[in-house]
Amino acid sequence: MKRYGPLIAVPDALAVGDPGRNHLRLTPDAVILRAGVENRGIVTWGGLDSITLEVPTTRFRLPGLVGTIVLGALTAISLSDLGVDPDDGSVTLVVDGEPRVTPLSRHHVGGYWGPTVDGAHRLLAHLIANPEQRALLAHPEPLIDIAAQLARESV
Repeated sequence: MKRYGPLIAVPDALAVGDPGRNHLRLTPDAVILRAGVENRGIVTWGGLDSITLEVPTTRFRLPGLVGTIVLGALTAISLSDLGVDPDDGSVTLVVDGEPRVTPLSRHHVGGYWGPTVDGAHRLLAHLIANPEQRALLAHPEPLIDIAAQLARESV
């Protein structure tokens, strides 16, 4: 599985957020709102005006690494699970002019590196504006590379 910021390649789709918890699953035909494996709704691309992620960001390039090391050390010292999970962010989907806010789970404690979220926003806007490009969602790994390039361009 390839991941970049809030984006992760999953079989036949691009997930936004933690696929084990609250996330979006982008397929060539629709955007599926999910809580783990449970579907919470489907939005067709035709009615979708925009997708906006509201997640904490940081200027530090490797936020997940630091969080993992710190939590690992604290867990080892305390000899128990600290029960620390990342707080949910949110995602706003504007469908036919109406905003719909839903929780969006993060992959790690701490924020995402800011440019990765910028790259995700630019990729999402491109997919909304260019229906012919949505077929790429069936094989999402190259889309993560594109999001990374868009993020580098925003730095």
